Amino acid sequence: MKKQYKLTALVLTACLLTGCGAGGTAVTESAAQESQSATGAETAENAMGTTVPSTEDAMATVSESSGVSAENSSQEASAAPKEISIDFTGIAEFHPEGTPAQPYSLKILSETNNNVTMAYEWYDAAEDVSLPMIGESWDCFYDENYTYQWDDGKLSIFDGENCLYVLEYPTDKWYVNGNNARLENGIFYGASVMNGYAQPDTCFMFAYDLENEKLLWRSADQTYNSMNFLVKGDVIFCGYGFTAEDDYLYQLDKNTGEVIDRLPLKKMPDLMAEKDDRLYVHTYSYDYVIGIF
Repeated sequence: MKKQYKLTALVLTACLLTGCGAGGTAVTESAAQESQSATGAETAENAMGTTVPSTEDAMATVSESSGVSAENSSQEASAAPKEISIDFTGIAEFHPEGTPAQPYSLKILSETNNNVTMAYEWYDAAEDVSLPMIGESWDCFYDENYTYQWDDGKLSIFDGENCLYVLEYPTDKWYVNGNNARLENGIFYGASVMNGYAQPDTCFMFAYDLENEKLLWRSADQTYNSMNFLVKGDVIFCGYGFTAEDDYLYQLDKNTGEVIDRLPLKKMPDLMAEKDDRLYVHTYSYDYVIGIF
């Protein structure tokens, strides 16, 4: 079954905000042309004996117009997104203190050899699998509160048509995919990934306070290189694996980033979705259905 992708007018507006400048120019030019036409008409009317506006009236009109322009400029300036660059240089794994979240009990319900299929092929064919994505480029997605757009290595976060944040942090562009970011109560959850064999300070998740621009936690190395992650309550489901390395489906504590459970799989989990307390997980050569208890 061909997967249906959501593409709304609202999200189209968000993803095409770069075109607003040209639209604004067109409106301005149109208004100028109308003003010139009106001026020409007034001149013709004046020549026929119509009362000419006084100098004071004309100045008042200009003043009002200037006030509206200033107000619009102020609104545009206040709507500018907050740009944040996150640097992990010299920052190792760390976790704040707190009551640990309880992991879910997981049970593998089925394990099917897929004869090595790509993740997007599995996603398009699977009837029980759906992710909140927009379009077919795997770079625009949404949750119940925000819309996310990857563009040229930067992530923009929208609240409706308003772009709130533009984030930049080190991660391999190979792994810039949909559903790999989440903003919740002012806290941004994301991942820094490197394509290749395990190396120090790579392939981890993090939580970042966007208002105070503060890193809250950083998970252990080699806990994340899946295409996406899922949040369920206080738990983050994510995956890591690579050639000649162990492959796991991880559960991280959303509040601290600590590993609270891991489930070994035969191959690296690269894409996952959840429905009716079941995890649908695609790996390099196996498809899993995993019960959540």
